[in-house]
Amino acid sequence: MLFDPNNKNLPFNPFKALVAPRPIGWLTTISDSGVINLAPYSYFQAVADNPDIVMFSAAPQLQVNEEGMQFLDTGKDSQTNAETSGEFVCNMVSMDLVNEMNESSAHHPADVSEAELIGIEMAESTHVKPPRVAAAPAAIECVVVDTYTVQHRGGKHRYTMTFGEVLGIHIKDEFVHNGRVDTAAMALVTRMGYDEYAVLEKAFSLSRPDNDPLLSGMLKSR
Repeated sequence: MLFDPNNKNLPFNPFKALVAPRPIGWLTTISDSGVINLAPYSYFQAVADNPDIVMFSAAPQLQVNEEGMQFLDTGKDSQTNAETSGEFVCNMVSMDLVNEMNESSAHHPADVSEAELIGIEMAESTHVKPPRVAAAPAAIECVVVDTYTVQHRGGKHRYTMTFGEVLGIHIKDEFVHNGRVDTAAMALVTRMGYDEYAVLEKAFSLSRPDNDPLLSGMLKSR
């Protein structure tokens, strides 16, 4: 079948179910008044290295009331805080943190700290002011280097992309072996479509057929 976004010949858009699984960036930011915000974003990804750059993309604030829901003209707290302070931390979500991650996705006023509300223990970061989730298997400290309003054929999209340069990464010692991170052992939670999630539990190695500069810096022999 062919899904047509204009005719909507399926009751639910399959886009997110197909561009999957997507990593979850569980973002910590701090407001001007010092409130710690914690929220998950599945539009999150690594976009460059040397230096390492990550990106998260956020829709505007969503207002939910008896009449339904609608997007506002203001950005979400994570985006606003990151732009204002110039910093954010991306905490990776393991399976044992999935319930806390889900709870932190609820809509709360900007003066409410999800971390305090849910009772999530936070730890000090090294290079930035926003703290990190103490129990997270890894946390990436970032400084904002750029923001970009997503475009579409009709003009500007609702979504805004925020780019952060990585200043440091905290990794639980038990997930580092022989100088490498055992990603599968972290049991990272990823986002699928609808209300579905998946857990990364299996990994395999596959060498590139010719040039793998990160590992050898030279052409591989067959």
